[in-house]
Amino acid sequence: MADETQMVHPDILYPLSMFRRARKIPSLEYDTIDGERVPEPYRNLLVHQGDMTSRLEQFHADRIQVRKLTSSSDGQSYFREVVLYTVTKSSPVEYGGIEVILSNLPEEIRKEVLEAKSPLGGILNAYRLSYSSSPLAYLTVSADEAIKAALSLGEEPMTLYGRSNRITDHAGQELARIVEILPPAEVVKS
Repeated sequence: MADETQMVHPDILYPLSMFRRARKIPSLEYDTIDGERVPEPYRNLLVHQGDMTSRLEQFHADRIQVRKLTSSSDGQSYFREVVLYTVTKSSPVEYGGIEVILSNLPEEIRKEVLEAKSPLGGILNAYRLSYSSSPLAYLTVSADEAIKAALSLGEEPMTLYGRSNRITDHAGQELARIVEILPPAEVVKS
């Protein structure tokens, strides 16, 4: 899967790794895993070419919103570290980091992205913008204190599942790079 994006950002945890460095949080302990080896219910949620927002909304039978932890912008791109959560129960359903290439999006979509209320997939779907999702890697992640705090998890050691993903438009222009990490199975279906 070596492509131009991976050559520019060889760190498979980018942009999440950037937020962690900025917040002086140690690097995540992780391994990559073949999609076929990802156990359910994580496989259904992670191993696909679609957006996570739709999958999470379907799985939880609820709308998903963003809780922004940190963000920044360099004018061309918007970066945010987030927790996605269900609207009705306010349950955390994903932790991650995203870089959205604002310069590759229409103005009205840029405004909604910067509001940081809705996940990118939900915004793109609402505007019926044609896009493609291309997972770069599936991950097993050792939950550290920062992830446990973000996902409201206990103190016991645990392995979480996630993916590193790239979203492009119909012309192949990159719209976003995302790292998405799910809570444990017993929390996933709360």
